[in-house]
Amino acid sequence: MKLRFAPSPTGFLHVGGARTAIFNLLHARRYGGKMLLRIEDTDVERSRQRHAEQIVSSLEWLGIEWDEGPLFQSDRLDLYRERADWLVSKGSAYRCYCTVEELEAGRAEAETFGRQFRYSGKCRLAAEAGLQAGIGSHVIRFKVPEGPIAFSDMIRGDVQFDAAQIDDFVLLRSDGYPTYHLSVVVDDVDMEVTIVARGDDHLSNTPKHILLFQAFGAEVPRFAHLPLILGPDRKRLSKRTGAASAEEYREMGVLPEALFNFLLLLGWAPGDDRELLSREEATDIFDLGDVNKASAIFDQEKLIWMNGQYLNRMTIDEIYPRLMPFVGEHDRERVIRMLPLVHTRARTLREMAEQLQPYVGDDGEVEYSEEAVRKHIKGEDLPQRMADLLNSLEGAEPFDIATTEQRLRELSESRSLGAGKYIHPLRVALTGKSSSPPIFDVAAALGKDSTLRRLRKLIERLPALLES
Repeated sequence: MKLRFAPSPTGFLHVGGARTAIFNLLHARRYGGKMLLRIEDTDVERSRQRHAEQIVSSLEWLGIEWDEGPLFQSDRLDLYRERADWLVSKGSAYRCYCTVEELEAGRAEAETFGRQFRYSGKCRLAAEAGLQAGIGSHVIRFKVPEGPIAFSDMIRGDVQFDAAQIDDFVLLRSDGYPTYHLSVVVDDVDMEVTIVARGDDHLSNTPKHILLFQAFGAEVPRFAHLPLILGPDRKRLSKRTGAASAEEYREMGVLPEALFNFLLLLGWAPGDDRELLSREEATDIFDLGDVNKASAIFDQEKLIWMNGQYLNRMTIDEIYPRLMPFVGEHDRERVIRMLPLVHTRARTLREMAEQLQPYVGDDGEVEYSEEAVRKHIKGEDLPQRMADLLNSLEGAEPFDIATTEQRLRELSESRSLGAGKYIHPLRVALTGKSSSPPIFDVAAALGKDSTLRRLRKLIERLPALLES
């Protein structure tokens, strides 16, 4: 058994392509088969090397391993031309010399009479009569035979097309470059692909490909056409509804394991209530035949939730190396010490880094949010309250959660003031925010020196803050 994932490098790896790669990989691994990675880069106008490199990088990041490749179609151009000529020699294809102007005139006429445009077959008739219809620039067209074209799809079941509805399609363009139909079938034959699992949007191509496999005298592979992925509005997936590339989700701080898990469940389910599955667990039970026929719904909020579940299950030591690209250069010990404050509150690595920033930055550079200042930096007695709190915390030993809380509450009772009169301004001093993890946890994690420095900085700035 051999399956293949064959992206075109006309853009980055999008979520639909990533799901196709995952389904191919899991089916191959379940049944001891192989998976091939083939880069279909014959569209010279749209294909980019940087996109090919990014696709490979995204697949590696997702943990998608292939057994052969990456192979590039651009390295096989001479072979496609040879195969096209061979089909002409055996009478399965012919050279078409019709000009662009002739074809456009035919389209215009069909449109005028409300008919679907079909190639006139002029050059086919000439070829069948043993004549050459022209000289110079030409394409090679496949001679579509008559009769039904039927196959059993692993997902959709029995499918049938009428060859009468299929035009004689182009195999080789006038510039010598192959069309998708020719290159993909030649490759699948040469690379001994036994299962072609690809998006539903390729279903209309399949009868053409079956005819080509038969013309080459090759065994026709099994097909599995994966359902479309729709947005929550049940319309085609768009940027607004989650049609981002795998790389964009990586930059958002989504874990590859979470994205793999989420895409796995778009059109397939394990048959029980499990939502969190490792790649190894899925490998044991995945089968392309179990994929739903109905379109899958991409819920980005569900992906972010799932990512949060993965983060919650990771240890601090596991999170740290993944977090570093988002946090930047900071003291490792301090980051490790502060991570428990945000570990279970963040749903993405980027969100975690943003929440962590107030705790790992310089003590003198805490930014006070406008909301926090408006809500909690007020009252003529605030400077005195904060001075008293500073004196109280200076005597806290050990400087831990219980002791710092005890000192603050004793102070509030001695002044006959609610604890909030001290807690909320302290939160602003330590985090710059109006909300945070429990403030005594924050103080203990920051340590005595940092806590007192941040509190002194707030006291210094109080005159200006209270005026504003």
